[in-house]
Amino acid sequence: MEFIFSRDIQAELLDVDKLFNKSLSSWWDEIDVFAQELDRDLSRRLLPAIIIKAYRCLGMDKEFYIKMTSLYKIMDFANKIHLTVKDGKEGQENNQQLQFTILIGDYIFGKVFSLLLETRAEKLLPGFAAMICEINEGFIVQYKLNGALQEVLARTRAPLYKNAFASAADLSGLSPDITSIYEDFGYNLGMALELIYVYEQKQLAGGYYSNAKEQLQGMNQYIDALNPEFAGLIEEIGREIGGEI
Repeated sequence: MEFIFSRDIQAELLDVDKLFNKSLSSWWDEIDVFAQELDRDLSRRLLPAIIIKAYRCLGMDKEFYIKMTSLYKIMDFANKIHLTVKDGKEGQENNQQLQFTILIGDYIFGKVFSLLLETRAEKLLPGFAAMICEINEGFIVQYKLNGALQEVLARTRAPLYKNAFASAADLSGLSPDITSIYEDFGYNLGMALELIYVYEQKQLAGGYYSNAKEQLQGMNQYIDALNPEFAGLIEEIGREIGGEI
């Protein structure tokens, strides 16, 4: 599936994929099967496109935002690998593979923090650590407590969008007030997109769409490139859920 809003960033998305592959090349034979699954996962194809736009509209350097987007994709990939680990009898019967899968996931998480330092974005480390904790807590809600869809997304997928927008705002020097709105904008976009495209629950996306639309209008005077970058996406979301909410 091709997302209309990502047509203008296909070259950047290819650059992200190349850097993603290069960063994990030393383990590629072992992780290729997981990577193929990632390419088929709509949720994990949405995220890089939105992150590119989040950084680009704040005037960030292309090489830098390609690195940051790849970094988020790697983190998302590590989460996916960890989610393949099964407990109970299956895990006991295949214990070596279980341990190896966990080790690969842990290695990739470590790679994320290493790349943050290489990218000279070490100021983001505390936020990334907090995000990983929040996502892991979300997986507990999802798999052990049988949480409702919106609660699960808010704690497993939305933190990635929210953190990406917050980090872009922080690194670009936006004021704390605007950073907070931009962060919430990322959260609402992420929730709406996941509900519409991944889970096909358009009827649940209306509130997030309305919030994102209002936040877009409110930030236009502070971020010149915001409307050109995101107005079309907001319109597309509106069309998907049936117009104005």
